Amino acid sequence: MITIHNIHNFFDDLPATIRADFESVSQYRQFKASTVLVRTGDVRESLSQLVEGEVKYCSYDSRGRETITAMMKKGDWIGLSELLIGIPAMTDAIATSPVRLRTIRHRDFERLLNRHPVVARNLLRLFGLRFAIVYRLAQDRYELTLRERLLKTLYFLSFGASDGASGADAPKEGSIIHMSQDELAKMLGASRQTLNRLLRSLEDEGLLHLGYRTVRVAPLTQLEDHYRYLFRSDDTGVL
Repeated sequence: MITIHNIHNFFDDLPATIRADFESVSQYRQFKASTVLVRTGDVRESLSQLVEGEVKYCSYDSRGRETITAMMKKGDWIGLSELLIGIPAMTDAIATSPVRLRTIRHRDFERLLNRHPVVARNLLRLFGLRFAIVYRLAQDRYELTLRERLLKTLYFLSFGASDGASGADAPKEGSIIHMSQDELAKMLGASRQTLNRLLRSLEDEGLLHLGYRTVRVAPLTQLEDHYRYLFRSDDTGVL
């Protein structure tokens, strides 16, 4: 099983000595909710790890309509792709709660990459994982209904919210996704009204419970029992 949460975090499973090297060149800053941390077109001179809080990646069309492309959580790194390939930021990054960031300058990060090859291997795996997931999501837009895409999104977000726990270790009451219906609708490219109807339908099925800016999703095993064809390709348990 692959957790969505860790597709932006190459750092936490590095050896302690390497994490200490990162710490030696890190600076920490705090920001209020709604702060625009990065604007589309900004040239990145550093990258940041989210130590506390949440950040959304979003973009706007000519009518000002917002599309959320990612929700960054504790441990995730912001600006990683742009910094490594030398392009301006492709989306805005906005704090959705008070946040605390670890920031490392580009030149310091390059030195760490040269000093520790394992960091490059972790990054290669991370970007390979991102590509596979983005490709699958693009296919889903053509192959699945909005209801099916909603279920699949909730499934993966639920898995990340439970820190990868599954089977006997998964929370028996399910996982809480801290995301408003508006944010979820923007992630799926749907209207809030349409998404609300679908969520209410799934709530009637007993697969989730809606709260204030939260969705409590049923245990993963219960979702799989009802909609296994969306999450599993066969009976081997391999995604």
